[in-house]
Amino acid sequence: MLVNHQRYHFIMRILVLSLILLLPFQGIVRATPLQDAEKQLLPIVGGALVEAGQKNWAGVRAELEQLEAEWAKLSSLASSPDIDTALSNAKQAIDKADQDPEAASTAISALAKVMNEWVKAQQPEEAKLSGAEAAATFIPLIEKIQADVTKSNWTDARSKYKQFVKDWGKLESIIRSDNAKAYGLIETKSSLARISLQAEPPMAENASKTLTELTLAIHDYVNGQIAQDSSSTGSTSIRDLIDILDQAESSIASGQISEASDRMQSFISLWPSVEGQISTRSASTYTKIENQMAEAASYLVSSPPKTDKASSVIAAMKQGLEPYSDATSYTAWDAGLVLLREGVEALLVVATLLAFLHRTGNSSKQKWIWSGALTGLVASIGLAFLLIYAIKSVTAGSTRELIEGIAGLVSVALMLTVGVWLHSKANTSNWNQYIQGQIGSALASGKLWYLFIIAGISILREGAETIIFYIGMLPSMKISDFILGVGIALILLIILGFIVVIGSVRIPIRPFFLAATIFIYYLVIKFLGESIHALQVAGHVPAHNTGILPSISLLGIYPTWETLIPQLAVIIFIILQVIRVELKRKSSLSSN
Repeated sequence: MLVNHQRYHFIMRILVLSLILLLPFQGIVRATPLQDAEKQLLPIVGGALVEAGQKNWAGVRAELEQLEAEWAKLSSLASSPDIDTALSNAKQAIDKADQDPEAASTAISALAKVMNEWVKAQQPEEAKLSGAEAAATFIPLIEKIQADVTKSNWTDARSKYKQFVKDWGKLESIIRSDNAKAYGLIETKSSLARISLQAEPPMAENASKTLTELTLAIHDYVNGQIAQDSSSTGSTSIRDLIDILDQAESSIASGQISEASDRMQSFISLWPSVEGQISTRSASTYTKIENQMAEAASYLVSSPPKTDKASSVIAAMKQGLEPYSDATSYTAWDAGLVLLREGVEALLVVATLLAFLHRTGNSSKQKWIWSGALTGLVASIGLAFLLIYAIKSVTAGSTRELIEGIAGLVSVALMLTVGVWLHSKANTSNWNQYIQGQIGSALASGKLWYLFIIAGISILREGAETIIFYIGMLPSMKISDFILGVGIALILLIILGFIVVIGSVRIPIRPFFLAATIFIYYLVIKFLGESIHALQVAGHVPAHNTGILPSISLLGIYPTWETLIPQLAVIIFIILQVIRVELKRKSSLSSN
């Protein structure tokens, strides 16, 4: 064939591999029994609310599409005209979100309210309680625990407290949604009581005191004495909590156990303000941290303090929280440069093909090039819709990070091969040989449809690369940044296309390919870091903090060994490739 078979077949294999990897994930989101509707529907509605708050209307639209699909799966078990109407209204409002964002946000909130009410109606009776009513159900059990503490009956006290923790887990979401401030207070007091009960030996005075405070907090909430505070979540971040754990570790290392205990108390007090960021993305991590923070604090207040065990638990907490401490992000700059680089390469191929036909007196055959390029562009758009359809049902929760991570790693493999290919063509003679090899025999044999195929596959190849890159980027960037970057790149490409094709201005081959190669290698390093980080957030890759490396989002650098080591390995590979290509180029020049 006249086309670059190896590169084309590699890209096709990558696309097929992507689809194969993505297809199993579609089975993740399946119809669930009616009683599990809360686990299936409410997280999606919550995602839509978050995206709406950030004015990410494309993200909202994706969440609504997934919600509609999941709701349809439940149609054989239940129906709700209110939900059907609210969902329809929300979709219509999102279509006009740019003109009326307030109406769009209101429609999403209305949908969330209707969906929440419907889910509550499907739950057992205890889940239909109000927040205050739910909290009141704990008072008798806490009083029994208090009585056991008074009698120093620690076995029964601990057993009953485990029952309290189990029951609390069933109803805490009701209290949290009703009054976040009251929830945070009750959560903190219950954790402190747990610490005193788990200590060795148990701390009788502290246990009695914290249980009394827990009972008073619930009474105050039930009696309406704890006003809802919209600012109660504060500005605490997960990174702040990791810093507190670092301080606790340092205090343990220096023998300041009391100070370490105070740090853990601070962690427990602040935890309710950020726990939602964990629970919505990983229920298992949330449960582990809930248990570990009380466990570590209990070790520190034991007599004597069990510092080794406390340090081990704190280290595990840091490892569990680390993937959630830094937000993966791409910018308009990244989105624009990807399209600009791929677009310029496609433009360079088409312009060179047209110039070759002109130089050889075959200008009349240019229509084959133009029609092939247009077909390649249409095929690229079709491929984009195909991949979007394949992954649209798995864009919520940790699955979103999983898809982002896999797509990003596929992009890394693709970009490495593209970077090596670009560098190998970074001189005029190599490029001319490449073009002549592509179309020379086509003209000689008279098989003009080869020109159509060459142009079409050239454009499709660049389009496929662009799509794969964007699949890895889109989940971690604002839609406004994406539109801005792509818009600017399109304007520049149109201007450049007019200059090159109509104005017959030549693009300097070596500077373009060298600049494109440098940019590709930059993206390789960033995509690799961002993709592994996304897999860490999804819980598929562990996270061990280096303790020496800062987070640099511009370069996709995160302070974990799992991201750093692969990036260093890729940098070494890039350096070796550059040396190999340059030595080959110099050898070729000397032989000539």
